[in-house]
Amino acid sequence: MKTNEEITSYEPKNFKENYKAYLVDLLTKDYEFCKSREAAEKKCNKIVLDLRKKGEIIKDKSESSNKLYIDPDKKENEEFYRELSNFLNASRISRKNNKILSFEANEAPYGMITVYYKDKYGNKQHFTVHSDQFGFSAVPCIYFRKNYPLSRYLEMQKNKSDKDPDAVAEFLANYVYTTRTLGGSFLWPETLWKDYNKSRGNGNYIEDRVDLTLLEIKHYFEYRDLDDKKKFKYSGDILFRYYDNLDAQTWFGFFDSFEDYVDFFMFNDFVDKDKQTKEYTPINILTGEAFETDYPGYKKDTLKEIEDEKQLKEMLERVRDMVEKRTKKMEDLINEYKQTNDTKGEKHENILHE
Repeated sequence: MKTNEEITSYEPKNFKENYKAYLVDLLTKDYEFCKSREAAEKKCNKIVLDLRKKGEIIKDKSESSNKLYIDPDKKENEEFYRELSNFLNASRISRKNNKILSFEANEAPYGMITVYYKDKYGNKQHFTVHSDQFGFSAVPCIYFRKNYPLSRYLEMQKNKSDKDPDAVAEFLANYVYTTRTLGGSFLWPETLWKDYNKSRGNGNYIEDRVDLTLLEIKHYFEYRDLDDKKKFKYSGDILFRYYDNLDAQTWFGFFDSFEDYVDFFMFNDFVDKDKQTKEYTPINILTGEAFETDYPGYKKDTLKEIEDEKQLKEMLERVRDMVEKRTKKMEDLINEYKQTNDTKGEKHENILHE
């Protein structure tokens, strides 16, 4: 964990420097894309090994992993889940959400975060939630594949005669550093994570976009509150396939509305609030504006087909800035929550309700 900047990163100690060195190396070579992930990983590993031998990538002695990059939401990243749990409890208390008893991090045997609540009979129940980072894949081997926004951006720079490898690497490393923080996470019940979360990545129309994911969540609440279910207009939503998932119904059932969900998870910088109705609408990350119509359609490969470098960079900057703002707000709330030593949260009530 790295805390020497305004927001906390959960990447290896020398992440920025090492990630930049890797990207600079790619930009100064005529690398080619691979057809398979296995081939991409093989090329990536060779470059990293060569850079380590030359001393251009430095492994900190305190770290057991040789990886250049680590997904912060892996089960073994206990510090990440501890801080997420602190945020969830702080938000639960500050918003007086009495539907949830508590969030507990890293409990055996499941790890991650356990949600405790009481069912309609008053019995204590629980399930596990899993985090997923939504800032697009940043695993180093993806730069040998064409179907990722970060690899597409790097490819555009590679083909420029006046490219500045250091500046490009700095931009991408900062993007990854910022989006691999608390503010770059969605939380899903473990069963929904295995089904829905893995279905919203590359290969479908969502393409791991935070805006379209939030829009599907908005539709989930609309369907739940609709008296005549036949009038629901978004049955093509991926999330709609899992509406009957019991953990999903319990999870979203903790929140009164889409607006309540957004406020609880501090997604406010990702939505536009109507001044009259107070309704929230997700902001299109491609335009920076709320979706003008209620839905952009189910067209696939929207991100993959972007040819305009300026548009792609502006989208990445927009997502980066949204995540950074959310992370700062989440960490501020966590710091308030930590003002006492009571990890169960009861003594935080007065602090967080002020």
